[in-house]
Amino acid sequence: MRWKRTLIGAIAAAAVVGTPALGDELELTGTLRDFQESHPDMQYPDKSFGLRTGFVKSTLGQDGKPVIDTEWNNGDLSRAMIDSEASFNQWYRNVDGVNLATKHTIVLADDDGDGVYRYEASKHNGQSFFPLDGELYGNEGHKHNYHFTYEVHTKFTYTDPDGRDPMVFRFSGDDDVFVFINNQLVVDLGGVHSELHADVNIDDVAEAIGLEPGQTYDFDFFFAERHLTQSNFTIETSIQFLSPLYD
Repeated sequence: MRWKRTLIGAIAAAAVVGTPALGDELELTGTLRDFQESHPDMQYPDKSFGLRTGFVKSTLGQDGKPVIDTEWNNGDLSRAMIDSEASFNQWYRNVDGVNLATKHTIVLADDDGDGVYRYEASKHNGQSFFPLDGELYGNEGHKHNYHFTYEVHTKFTYTDPDGRDPMVFRFSGDDDVFVFINNQLVVDLGGVHSELHADVNIDDVAEAIGLEPGQTYDFDFFFAERHLTQSNFTIETSIQFLSPLYD
């Protein structure tokens, strides 16, 4: 990829508890929440497939969760295959009787040493993203467990504002994906859709979201797999997220 070939050089960042060395792997640990197929936003009966942007607000809520815009599409959330604000608010919160939660770690590898870390679980490498197969609520009669969410919270230090070694985050997959930096929405791939792609270059958004060189900021990632039959999940990034990670 063109942007990957440009991302060569040191991208190390200062952590709260020391300075991590540029290595060949990064770990991101987050929370998987499993839902039953009967949940109103999972396997939504009235099909309205496709990219649906704008139904989450541009700023995270006070509890660090996405906030749905109840005025989106004149209040008709069915276009995003969502039943209600209340049902959406269950996606990234532990709710007794509605979902079951477990920790999950993905490992991003820099196999060629160019400072770009990659994790892929997709149809392209035959390792689709089904981390809950046979677990929690189980597969419910399907080949895989298709109905779950995943959220990851970490931090990074904004470096190199001159753009010589750009800090880039790229996601490819399905379904819903929302990425927030400094509590501001920078990737919006909402909706039940086939594999889609989004890139964000930190230099391009730094001024708009209030980043200053040398300062450390929150990076919040939210994913949802809500419908049969695929689950693709690929991350490529030159951002060296800080350790220890938190969730």
